[in-house]
Amino acid sequence: MFNKLKKYSTVIIIVVAVAMVVTGLLYGVGSSGGSNRVTVATVNGADITGEQFYYALYNQLGSNYISRDQEFPFKYEVLDNIINTELLFQEADRLKIKSQITEEDIDEYYAMILESNQMTEEELEAELKNNQSSIKELRQQIKNALDNNDRLAQVIERSYEDVVVEEEDIVREYEEVEFELIRKEKEMENARDIIEDALKRIENGEDFATIAEEVSDFHLVNIGRVNRNAYYLPTEIIENAFTLEIGEISEIMEADDAYYLVKLVDKKLAVGEEYEEAREGIKNELLARKQDSAFVNWFNELKAKSKISIKDPSLNGYRALVHGEFELASKELKKALEQYQAPMLYVYLAEAYLALDENDKVIETMNKAVDLYPEDWDLYYYYAMLQAREDNQEDTKILLDKASELAGDDFTARYQLYIAFSQLGDEERAQRELDKINEIQQMFMEAQEALEASAAETEEVVEDNTEE
Repeated sequence: MFNKLKKYSTVIIIVVAVAMVVTGLLYGVGSSGGSNRVTVATVNGADITGEQFYYALYNQLGSNYISRDQEFPFKYEVLDNIINTELLFQEADRLKIKSQITEEDIDEYYAMILESNQMTEEELEAELKNNQSSIKELRQQIKNALDNNDRLAQVIERSYEDVVVEEEDIVREYEEVEFELIRKEKEMENARDIIEDALKRIENGEDFATIAEEVSDFHLVNIGRVNRNAYYLPTEIIENAFTLEIGEISEIMEADDAYYLVKLVDKKLAVGEEYEEAREGIKNELLARKQDSAFVNWFNELKAKSKISIKDPSLNGYRALVHGEFELASKELKKALEQYQAPMLYVYLAEAYLALDENDKVIETMNKAVDLYPEDWDLYYYYAMLQAREDNQEDTKILLDKASELAGDDFTARYQLYIAFSQLGDEERAQRELDKINEIQQMFMEAQEALEASAAETEEVVEDNTEE
């Protein structure tokens, strides 16, 4: 069963929220709490509650720390995963898909819980009893989680059940050519004359690679081994190379962008024992790629025709900003700020105004933000970055200087400021930040050495006491 689920690992990432059903099984069974019925989003009329959302946030975040600028992207990603999962469950319901989980599958997962927690069944039973639960309830929780995952896996599998890999696909992936290349941009004056002259010199006995170094405007002479899927050369050039014999030089070839000459160095064709040995592996790799692509395309269509509404204005505003819906973003983010304060909401609102060319509102929004949070270095930093996008270097540097005053010994802050000043070409200010970075690193090293010395001293005392 679990090997089957692993098969979907590359595509099932879009429904990662479902994995959280299994998370915390051991210590979550039997616990109770108030139900938060606030609706965070609706998916084709089905509610996603605050309880679901915050449970998912808790399970994904755990004890990890996220910075202020990661907060809303993280929250939106979690909500989007829940929405995606709900869409797939709705599709499973529509298709009347039933779980194929067996008692053996439940036994396997139950044994995995015992092993991962290094517990005997008796110890597990005692732990569950302390949490007002039982092994029977735990097994039911396992069944529910595995049922959900299996139904999703079946939906995903149906999305690409018609995908096949043809022999031609395998051949295209396997076959390779290696050649030396002379390329001349058509836009260059006398490009055709130059490449014709190069061909004459080669025909008169001069070395192809030497002439390529002299006249070609491609960054490599020998491009290495490429198959027909290489994206950085015109398809017709690669196909022509396959028609050559090793050591043979092509005629002058014309593509949309340039003139080309190639000399074939080596060729690997889909024949013989080596190909037969590689064939199955290539087929499986191509099949996985095609299945992933088919699922993503199918799911995007499913999502596009679904009715999805995000009720939280901060998350809907962030979503709109990311998707370039700037009018909606400004409206929703402004509404969010009327309900509660969060520094990054001002930054997102200012970004929306900037995209709408409402520069007065950008300044008004960010001025309000730094007035409300005068000690936040990162607000001055983001304000500076918005000014930089308007090519306002003087104001940008003033704001970055203020951010620097407030940054203290924050290594990340100093590094971001160093990069910002470097990009502005202000070497003096960049060096100031670099000096501060070095100071912070030195402080860290000294603190680490002191900690190690203290640990060694403690260990020595313990050893002395043990000997006594």
